[in-house]
Amino acid sequence: MLCQVCGAEGPEPHFGGISCRACAAFFRRYVHSRKLDISCTCKHRLATSHPCRHCRMLKCMATGMVKCKVQGSREKNKITTSSLPGHISSISLLSARIVPRDCSNISCTVSKWTKVEKMRKDLYGEKICEINFTQFSSFVKRDTHLLWDLGEKIFTDVKLLSEADKHSILCNFFPRWMMLDSAVAICPDYEESKAYIKSKDYTDMLLHFYGSSMPKEKRLKDHEILKIFKPYWDFHYYETAVPIHFKKLDKIEYMAIFLLLLFDDAYTNISEEGVKLCQNVRKVVQRELKGYQTDSNCDEMRFVETMDTLLLLEKAEEKIQEEVLICGFNNVTLHEDFRTIFQVKKL
Repeated sequence: MLCQVCGAEGPEPHFGGISCRACAAFFRRYVHSRKLDISCTCKHRLATSHPCRHCRMLKCMATGMVKCKVQGSREKNKITTSSLPGHISSISLLSARIVPRDCSNISCTVSKWTKVEKMRKDLYGEKICEINFTQFSSFVKRDTHLLWDLGEKIFTDVKLLSEADKHSILCNFFPRWMMLDSAVAICPDYEESKAYIKSKDYTDMLLHFYGSSMPKEKRLKDHEILKIFKPYWDFHYYETAVPIHFKKLDKIEYMAIFLLLLFDDAYTNISEEGVKLCQNVRKVVQRELKGYQTDSNCDEMRFVETMDTLLLLEKAEEKIQEEVLICGFNNVTLHEDFRTIFQVKKL
């Protein structure tokens, strides 16, 4: 059975309809958005782009999704308040702290990213392409903490979140961040990457990445590994990495996407207070991004195309969730921290 909205595999009941998790997350995000009056922009989009928000929303409702079912109960992960009286008003006023066309929060993220990137390289090693899946999965917990610390430094109010909310937000964030990070890494230059994925070096890398992550006595044969796992990498390259490459995101836009991924409010496993905070952070980031692109004399569609990156990553998340499940069936050893992220119930 396929998603009745986008055609992806593995649909489930969501909000009265049948859809994949990505489309359910889109529906929830749309319902919580204040910009409910939208029009079709498909004629202005690239032929290879996803349907616009208007058309995607119509498809969601056509499957039976109803807005009232989005307002379901959430986990009550309480925010620590012992030494922070009046904290709710602080959170609710967060979106008012930014003057239009001020880009200070995203710019600050860019300036701090150099140090974070160095710490991440120290964590994974300079030659990350030489590690296997088991090794990669063992670094994830420390990596997410580095990224969370950066988010806290930019938006200090997130320190008010409970540990439960923090854990849930990181679990929601990391699969899509992992896809964005690897997309940028695999396709820094289109012509070189296009040649690489057709080379023996590419298949050798895949055989090492998965084969050396399996117990020797249970290791699959080379042709079996490639048959099972190569399609996932090919999909990621052609459907995620290449489209993102041709968006030509600059540092400000890239960091805006990072912040929007980190503070995503479209999941039911965070508290109402956490949702409100994430919504306000996202408003700030989107306003700064739009102002930056306006000041840079970008085409009006630049903002839409930048935000379309989030849709690409939602689809990429569906595939990596499926891949991790397949790993479990084929004796690929993954660290418990990594598996926990992918097993958390999000919707």
